[in-house]
Amino acid sequence: MKKGFSLVELLVVLIIIGVLVTLILPNTLKAIRSANLKETAATLRTIDTSLQLCYAEKRDWTVCNSFVQLAAGNYLERDLTGVTDAFGVMYDVEAGPDGGWRSIKTSHFTAWPDITHHASEGGGNSGT
Repeated sequence: MKKGFSLVELLVVLIIIGVLVTLILPNTLKAIRSANLKETAATLRTIDTSLQLCYAEKRDWTVCNSFVQLAAGNYLERDLTGVTDAFGVMYDVEAGPDGGWRSIKTSHFTAWPDITHHASEGGGNSGT
């Protein structure tokens, strides 16, 4: 009696593994991309909130218009100068139309993403 596996048995196992990878990989990559988008959107909101908090306290945009100043004033956890999102785009601020400052979103998103979790995505309450 021979010990080991036959070529057919090894091929069947490889085919099963291939099918499983084919089924799992697209959903995993979609979930990773969605998480990266949500993280980027959250960071941009944090930057905007930090800018507004700094201005509300200081009433002077000249001390609230850079990541270094926001981090020094404890409005941000750390200096985001040169930091990129998961897609390799750097975070930055720009002068807003009202004379204040805001995060630059157009370099990250052509349109602001809908990051709400819908019931149709599985996990929400379907109302039943």
